Amino acid sequence: MDDLKLLRDLGAELEHQPPATLAAQRNRLLSGRARRTRWSWLAMGLVGVATAATITVPVVLVNAGGERVPPSVGTRPVNVTGVQNVLVIGSDTREGANSAYGRPQGRRADTMLIVHIPADRGKATVVSLPRDSLVKIPKCGANPASVNMLNSAYSAGGVTCARATVEHLTGMRVDHYVELDFAGFKKMVDALGGVEVTLPRPVDDKAAKLKLPAGRSMLNGEQALGYVRLRRYGDGSDVQRIKRQQALMLSMLKRVKTRPEALRGFLSATREAIRTDFDLESMYKLATQLQGSKVGFATVPWKPAPTDPNRIVWKQPEAQRLFDQLK
Repeated sequence: MDDLKLLRDLGAELEHQPPATLAAQRNRLLSGRARRTRWSWLAMGLVGVATAATITVPVVLVNAGGERVPPSVGTRPVNVTGVQNVLVIGSDTREGANSAYGRPQGRRADTMLIVHIPADRGKATVVSLPRDSLVKIPKCGANPASVNMLNSAYSAGGVTCARATVEHLTGMRVDHYVELDFAGFKKMVDALGGVEVTLPRPVDDKAAKLKLPAGRSMLNGEQALGYVRLRRYGDGSDVQRIKRQQALMLSMLKRVKTRPEALRGFLSATREAIRTDFDLESMYKLATQLQGSKVGFATVPWKPAPTDPNRIVWKQPEAQRLFDQLK
Protein backbone atom coordinates (compact mmCIF):
# COMPACT_ATOMS: atom_id res chain seq x y z
CA MET A 1 0.00 0.00 0.00
CA ASP A 2 1.56 3.31 -0.98
CA ASP A 3 1.56 6.42 1.20
CA LEU A 4 -1.11 8.27 -0.78
CA LYS A 5 -3.54 5.34 -0.73
CA LEU A 6 -3.05 4.95 3.00
CA LEU A 7 -3.71 8.63 3.52
CA ARG A 8 -6.89 8.43 1.44
CA ASP A 9 -8.08 5.38 3.36
CA LEU A 10 -7.49 7.11 6.66
CA GLY A 11 -9.26 10.21 5.37
CA ALA A 12 -12.29 8.18 4.36
CA GLU A 13 -12.61 6.78 7.85
CA LEU A 14 -12.21 10.23 9.39
CA GLU A 15 -14.47 11.99 6.89
CA HIS A 16 -11.65 14.15 5.58
CA GLN A 17 -9.57 13.93 2.46
CA PRO A 18 -5.81 14.21 1.97
CA PRO A 19 -4.56 17.62 0.87
CA ALA A 20 -5.38 18.22 -2.78
CA THR A 21 -1.79 19.17 -3.49
CA LEU A 22 -0.64 15.63 -2.67
CA ALA A 23 -2.40 14.01 -5.59
CA ALA A 24 -0.51 16.09 -8.13
CA GLN A 25 2.76 15.20 -6.43
CA ARG A 26 2.11 11.47 -6.25
CA ASN A 27 4.15 10.29 -9.22
CA ARG A 28 7.10 12.46 -8.36
CA LEU A 29 7.05 11.51 -4.69
CA LEU A 30 6.70 7.78 -5.20
CA SER A 31 8.87 7.32 -8.28
CA GLY A 32 12.07 7.20 -6.27
CA ARG A 33 13.92 8.88 -9.11
CA ALA A 34 14.60 12.12 -7.32
CA ARG A 35 17.98 12.10 -5.69
CA ARG A 36 17.73 12.03 -1.91
CA THR A 37 20.43 12.93 0.53
CA ARG A 38 21.01 10.70 3.52
CA TRP A 39 19.66 13.44 5.79
CA SER A 40 16.39 13.96 3.92
CA TRP A 41 15.70 10.23 3.71
CA LEU A 42 16.32 9.77 7.40
CA ALA A 43 13.94 12.58 8.24
CA MET A 44 11.06 10.75 6.58
CA GLY A 45 11.95 7.08 6.41
CA LEU A 46 10.42 6.05 9.76
CA VAL A 47 7.69 8.64 9.92
CA GLY A 48 5.00 8.07 12.39
CA VAL A 49 3.48 10.95 14.76
CA ALA A 50 2.88 10.35 17.90
CA THR A 51 0.92 12.56 18.21
CA ALA A 52 3.48 13.03 15.66
CA ALA A 53 6.13 11.76 17.93
CA THR A 54 7.01 9.03 15.52
CA ILE A 55 8.29 11.47 13.00
CA THR A 56 11.13 12.03 15.47
CA VAL A 57 12.41 8.46 15.19
CA PRO A 58 14.31 8.80 11.90
CA VAL A 59 15.95 11.95 13.13
CA VAL A 60 16.91 10.38 16.42
CA LEU A 61 18.74 7.67 14.57
CA VAL A 62 21.46 9.95 13.20
CA ASN A 63 21.48 13.14 15.22
CA ALA A 64 23.66 13.76 18.22
CA GLY A 65 21.26 16.42 19.53
CA GLY A 66 18.38 15.96 21.88
CA GLU A 67 18.64 14.69 25.43
CA ARG A 68 20.05 11.20 25.59
CA VAL A 69 20.07 9.09 28.73
CA PRO A 70 22.12 5.98 29.46
CA PRO A 71 20.57 2.71 28.29
CA SER A 72 18.95 0.56 30.97
CA VAL A 73 21.37 -1.75 32.75
CA GLY A 74 20.89 -4.97 34.66
CA THR A 75 20.28 -8.60 33.75
CA ARG A 76 18.49 -7.82 30.50
CA PRO A 77 19.84 -10.24 27.85
CA VAL A 78 21.56 -8.96 24.75
CA ASN A 79 19.34 -8.76 21.66
CA VAL A 80 20.80 -11.18 19.11
CA THR A 81 17.80 -11.35 16.75
CA GLY A 82 18.52 -8.15 14.83
CA VAL A 83 14.94 -6.95 15.36
CA GLN A 84 14.60 -3.46 16.84
CA ASN A 85 11.46 -2.15 18.58
CA VAL A 86 11.28 1.50 19.60
CA LEU A 87 8.63 2.76 22.04
CA VAL A 88 7.57 6.29 21.11
CA ILE A 89 5.79 8.32 23.78
CA GLY A 90 4.04 11.62 23.22
CA SER A 91 4.00 13.14 26.71
CA ASP A 92 1.40 15.65 27.87
CA THR A 93 3.48 16.85 30.80
CA ARG A 94 2.30 20.29 32.01
CA GLU A 95 5.73 21.30 33.23
CA GLY A 96 7.98 24.04 31.84
CA ALA A 97 7.01 25.27 28.37
CA ASN A 98 3.96 23.01 28.43
CA SER A 99 2.33 24.78 31.39
CA ALA A 100 0.05 26.69 28.99
CA TYR A 101 -1.89 23.45 28.40
CA GLY A 102 -3.19 23.03 31.93
CA ARG A 103 -2.22 22.83 35.56
CA PRO A 104 0.84 20.75 36.44
CA GLN A 105 -0.38 17.19 37.05
CA GLY A 106 2.76 15.19 36.48
CA ARG A 107 3.25 13.57 33.12
CA ARG A 108 0.99 11.30 31.12
CA ALA A 109 1.41 9.45 27.86
CA ASP A 110 -0.94 11.21 25.47
CA THR A 111 0.20 8.84 22.72
CA MET A 112 2.10 5.55 22.70
CA LEU A 113 3.39 3.73 19.65
CA ILE A 114 5.78 0.92 18.82
CA VAL A 115 8.04 1.31 15.79
CA HIS A 116 8.98 -2.22 14.72
CA ILE A 117 12.10 -2.57 12.56
CA PRO A 118 12.58 -6.12 11.23
CA ALA A 119 15.91 -7.89 11.16
CA ASP A 120 16.13 -7.61 7.37
CA ARG A 121 15.54 -3.82 7.67
CA GLY A 122 12.67 -4.11 5.20
CA LYS A 123 9.27 -2.55 5.91
CA ALA A 124 9.03 -0.80 9.28
CA THR A 125 5.66 -0.93 11.06
CA VAL A 126 4.24 1.73 13.38
CA VAL A 127 1.67 0.26 15.80
CA SER A 128 -0.56 2.68 17.73
CA LEU A 129 -1.49 1.65 21.28
CA PRO A 130 -4.70 3.48 22.32
CA ARG A 131 -4.15 5.26 25.62
CA ASP A 132 -7.75 4.55 26.72
CA SER A 133 -7.13 0.79 26.64
CA LEU A 134 -7.97 -1.03 29.86
CA VAL A 135 -5.03 -3.39 30.39
CA LYS A 136 -3.25 -5.41 33.05
CA ILE A 137 -0.32 -3.33 34.25
CA PRO A 138 2.39 -5.39 35.95
CA LYS A 139 4.01 -4.49 39.26
CA CYS A 140 6.71 -1.89 38.71
CA GLY A 141 8.86 -0.68 41.57
CA ALA A 142 6.59 0.41 44.40
CA ASN A 143 3.52 0.36 42.16
CA PRO A 144 1.41 -2.82 42.56
CA ALA A 145 -0.09 -4.67 39.63
CA SER A 146 -3.44 -3.28 38.51
CA VAL A 147 -6.02 -3.08 35.76
CA ASN A 148 -5.99 0.48 34.48
CA MET A 149 -5.69 2.67 31.41
CA LEU A 150 -2.52 2.02 29.43
CA ASN A 151 -1.14 5.53 29.88
CA SER A 152 -1.30 5.23 33.68
CA ALA A 153 1.83 3.08 33.58
CA TYR A 154 3.80 6.07 32.32
CA SER A 155 2.17 8.38 34.89
CA ALA A 156 3.10 6.07 37.74
CA GLY A 157 6.61 5.04 36.78
CA GLY A 158 7.77 6.95 33.71
CA VAL A 159 9.48 5.22 30.81
CA THR A 160 10.63 2.29 32.94
CA CYS A 161 7.08 1.21 33.82
CA ALA A 162 5.66 2.09 30.40
CA ARG A 163 8.31 -0.06 28.76
CA ALA A 164 7.71 -2.98 31.16
CA THR A 165 3.95 -2.75 30.58
CA VAL A 166 4.22 -2.74 26.79
CA GLU A 167 6.58 -5.72 26.88
CA HIS A 168 4.22 -7.57 29.24
CA LEU A 169 1.16 -6.90 27.06
CA THR A 170 2.69 -7.57 23.65
CA GLY A 171 5.39 -10.14 24.32
CA MET A 172 7.71 -7.92 22.28
CA ARG A 173 11.08 -6.72 23.48
CA VAL A 174 11.36 -2.92 23.58
CA ASP A 175 14.94 -2.03 22.72
CA HIS A 176 14.82 1.76 22.87
CA TYR A 177 12.48 4.63 23.55
CA VAL A 178 11.87 8.17 22.37
CA GLU A 179 9.90 10.81 24.31
CA LEU A 180 8.43 13.98 22.82
CA ASP A 181 6.35 16.66 24.53
CA PHE A 182 3.84 19.27 23.36
CA ALA A 183 6.27 22.14 22.98
CA GLY A 184 8.66 20.02 20.93
CA PHE A 185 5.95 18.88 18.53
CA LYS A 186 4.83 22.47 17.91
CA LYS A 187 8.35 23.53 17.03
CA MET A 188 8.73 20.65 14.58
CA VAL A 189 5.55 21.58 12.69
CA ASP A 190 6.48 25.27 12.62
CA ALA A 191 9.92 24.37 11.27
CA LEU A 192 8.16 22.74 8.29
CA GLY A 193 6.15 25.89 7.66
CA GLY A 194 2.97 24.14 8.80
CA VAL A 195 1.04 21.06 7.71
CA GLU A 196 -2.13 20.81 5.61
CA VAL A 197 -5.43 19.14 6.51
CA THR A 198 -8.88 19.13 4.92
CA LEU A 199 -11.96 18.93 7.15
CA PRO A 200 -15.51 17.96 6.18
CA ARG A 201 -17.01 20.34 8.75
CA PRO A 202 -15.83 23.19 10.99
CA VAL A 203 -14.04 22.66 14.29
CA ASP A 204 -14.56 24.92 17.30
CA ASP A 205 -13.15 23.24 20.38
CA LYS A 206 -12.02 25.32 23.34
CA ALA A 207 -10.42 22.35 25.11
CA ALA A 208 -8.14 21.73 22.12
CA LYS A 209 -7.75 25.50 21.55
CA LEU A 210 -8.70 24.92 17.95
CA LYS A 211 -11.05 26.74 15.59
CA LEU A 212 -10.94 25.80 11.89
CA PRO A 213 -13.32 26.18 8.95
CA ALA A 214 -14.51 23.30 6.81
CA GLY A 215 -12.25 22.61 3.86
CA ARG A 216 -8.51 22.94 3.47
CA SER A 217 -6.36 24.58 6.15
CA MET A 218 -2.63 25.00 6.68
CA LEU A 219 -1.99 24.45 10.39
CA ASN A 220 0.80 26.00 12.40
CA GLY A 221 2.37 24.12 15.31
CA GLU A 222 -0.20 25.23 17.88
CA GLN A 223 -3.11 24.30 15.61
CA ALA A 224 -1.57 20.96 14.62
CA LEU A 225 -1.18 20.09 18.30
CA GLY A 226 -4.85 20.89 18.86
CA TYR A 227 -5.79 18.78 15.85
CA VAL A 228 -4.00 15.61 16.95
CA ARG A 229 -5.34 15.98 20.50
CA LEU A 230 -8.90 16.83 19.42
CA ARG A 231 -11.47 14.68 21.22
CA ARG A 232 -14.82 16.37 20.51
CA TYR A 233 -14.93 15.61 16.81
CA GLY A 234 -16.44 12.63 15.05
CA ASP A 235 -17.30 10.00 17.63
CA GLY A 236 -14.84 11.43 20.14
CA SER A 237 -13.00 8.15 20.62
CA ASP A 238 -9.29 7.66 21.21
CA VAL A 239 -9.21 5.28 18.24
CA GLN A 240 -10.52 7.95 15.87
CA ARG A 241 -8.01 10.39 17.31
CA ILE A 242 -5.28 7.89 16.45
CA LYS A 243 -6.51 7.78 12.86
CA ARG A 244 -6.25 11.57 12.69
CA GLN A 245 -2.73 11.34 14.06
CA GLN A 246 -1.74 8.78 11.43
CA ALA A 247 -3.23 10.95 8.67
CA LEU A 248 -1.30 13.96 9.96
CA MET A 249 1.89 11.91 10.07
CA LEU A 250 1.56 11.25 6.36
CA SER A 251 0.84 14.90 5.63
CA MET A 252 4.01 15.78 7.55
CA LEU A 253 5.89 13.16 5.58
CA LYS A 254 4.80 14.74 2.31
CA ARG A 255 5.68 18.16 3.67
CA VAL A 256 9.22 17.05 4.47
CA LYS A 257 9.58 15.52 1.00
CA THR A 258 8.40 18.63 -0.82
CA ARG A 259 10.16 21.28 1.28
CA PRO A 260 13.83 20.24 1.47
CA GLU A 261 14.75 23.82 2.31
CA ALA A 262 12.93 23.40 5.65
CA LEU A 263 14.83 20.25 6.57
CA ARG A 264 17.63 21.93 8.52
CA GLY A 265 15.18 23.75 10.78
CA PHE A 266 13.10 20.61 11.20
CA LEU A 267 16.14 18.58 12.27
CA SER A 268 17.19 21.31 14.69
CA ALA A 269 13.71 21.46 16.25
CA THR A 270 13.60 17.68 16.56
CA ARG A 271 16.99 17.46 18.22
CA GLU A 272 15.78 19.82 20.93
CA ALA A 273 12.42 18.10 21.36
CA ILE A 274 13.36 14.54 22.19
CA ARG A 275 14.66 12.42 25.02
CA THR A 276 16.01 8.99 24.15
CA ASP A 277 18.31 6.18 25.29
CA PHE A 278 19.79 5.69 21.82
CA ASP A 279 23.55 6.11 21.74
CA LEU A 280 25.11 7.81 18.71
CA GLU A 281 26.79 4.66 17.36
CA SER A 282 23.54 2.68 17.44
CA MET A 283 21.65 5.58 15.86
CA TYR A 284 24.03 5.83 12.94
CA LYS A 285 24.26 2.07 12.36
CA LEU A 286 20.49 1.55 12.34
CA ALA A 287 19.83 4.58 10.18
CA THR A 288 22.33 3.38 7.60
CA GLN A 289 20.73 -0.08 7.50
CA LEU A 290 17.26 1.40 7.08
CA GLN A 291 17.93 3.37 3.92
CA GLY A 292 15.23 2.56 1.36
CA SER A 293 12.80 1.03 3.87
CA LYS A 294 9.05 1.67 3.70
CA VAL A 295 6.65 2.32 6.57
CA GLY A 296 3.27 0.76 7.37
CA PHE A 297 0.74 1.74 10.05
CA ALA A 298 -1.48 -0.38 12.28
CA THR A 299 -3.64 0.00 15.38
CA VAL A 300 -4.09 -2.71 17.97
CA PRO A 301 -7.36 -4.57 17.27
CA TRP A 302 -9.90 -3.53 19.91
CA LYS A 303 -13.49 -3.71 21.11
CA PRO A 304 -15.55 -1.70 23.62
CA ALA A 305 -14.78 -2.53 27.24
CA PRO A 306 -17.69 -4.49 28.73
CA THR A 307 -17.32 -2.68 32.07
CA ASP A 308 -16.93 0.88 30.76
CA PRO A 309 -18.35 2.24 27.49
CA ASN A 310 -15.73 5.02 27.53
CA ARG A 311 -12.84 2.55 27.44
CA ILE A 312 -11.68 -0.20 25.11
CA VAL A 313 -9.95 -3.56 25.52
CA TRP A 314 -7.69 -5.30 23.06
CA LYS A 315 -9.49 -7.83 20.95
CA GLN A 316 -8.04 -11.31 21.20
CA PRO A 317 -6.68 -13.36 19.57
CA GLU A 318 -6.32 -10.70 16.84
CA ALA A 319 -4.15 -8.37 18.94
CA GLN A 320 -1.72 -11.09 19.95
CA ARG A 321 -1.61 -12.32 16.37
CA LEU A 322 -0.47 -8.85 15.29
CA PHE A 323 2.28 -8.76 17.89
CA ASP A 324 3.41 -12.29 17.05
CA GLN A 325 3.80 -11.29 13.41
CA LEU A 326 6.17 -8.53 14.50
CA LYS A 327 8.44 -10.64 16.70
